[in-house]
Amino acid sequence: MTIARIAGIRIRIHFVVLLLCLGYIYLGLAAEIMLILSSVLLHELAHAIIALRLGLRISEIELLPFGGQAKVEDFTGIDPDREIYVAIAGPVMSLVLAGMFYLFYYQSNYMNELTQLFITINLLLGVFNLLPALPLDGGRILRALLSKIMGYKKATARTAAMGKAIAVAIAGYAGYMIYYEQSGHNILIVAVLLFWAAHREAKLLAYAFMRYLINKKDELAKKGMLSSRQIVAREDTLVKKIAEATRPAYYTIVVIVDDQHQIIGMRTEAELIEALFERGPLIALKDC
Repeated sequence: MTIARIAGIRIRIHFVVLLLCLGYIYLGLAAEIMLILSSVLLHELAHAIIALRLGLRISEIELLPFGGQAKVEDFTGIDPDREIYVAIAGPVMSLVLAGMFYLFYYQSNYMNELTQLFITINLLLGVFNLLPALPLDGGRILRALLSKIMGYKKATARTAAMGKAIAVAIAGYAGYMIYYEQSGHNILIVAVLLFWAAHREAKLLAYAFMRYLINKKDELAKKGMLSSRQIVAREDTLVKKIAEATRPAYYTIVVIVDDQHQIIGMRTEAELIEALFERGPLIALKDC
C-alpha cells in the first residue's frame, strides 16, 4: 500500500506492518509505532540518497516487519562497489542516530522511555541489517564481495540461502519463546517474512540483469530506433570497464582487436552484461 512520495520515490508499507501499526495504536502505543516507522524510513532514505548520488534510480521504498527495502532499478551487479556503498548507508545511518541520541541525552541526564526506545530501535536496525544474509544489507554487502570471485548469480544464490538459514534460526528462537514464555509472536512473523524475502531474491535472480537492459528496450520501442556507440578494445580488457562506459541513450557494440589492430570479434552490450552476471566483474573480453 502506497502511503507517500518523497522526491519522486514511492513509499509503500507492507500489509503485515499496517496490521501491526493498527494493533499498536489499538493498545495505545501510537507514539511507539511512529518511532519505529520513522527509524525504518530514515534507514531506507539513507540507502536512497547514496544510490541517487551514485547515479542509480530508486523506484520505491517498502517498509517491512524486519526493516525496509529500497528498490534499485539499475542492475548493481555490474559494479559491486556501488552496491556496497548503497547497502552500508542504512546501517550506518541507524547506528549514527543511536549513538548521537545516546550521547546527547546521556550527557544531559534526560532520558525518557521514548528516547530509550528510539535508541534501541536504531541500534537493532543497524546490527540486525548487518547480518550476512539476503535481503538484509549485510547480505547485499557479502554478495557484492563474493560476486567479484564467483559472479553475481552464484553469490546471490549463496547469500539467499544464508538468509533462509538465519530465518529458520530466528523461527526456532521464536518457537522457544512462544512455548516457554507465551511471547515472541512478532519474532515469528519477522522470521517467516525474512524467509519469504530470501526465497524471492533467489527466484528473481534470472530477471536481475534484464532490469538493466529494459530501459534500452523501452527506448527502442518508443523511438523505433536506438543510436549505437562503438568501442574498440583489446581482448584482455575487463568487461566491467566497458560496461561502466555504457549509457542509457546508446546501445554499445564492442569491436575487439589484436595487437596488430586487426578485428578479431565483436560483442553486443547484452552479451557483456550477461557475462558479468554469470562470471563476475573480473572477466575479460577474451573469456566472453
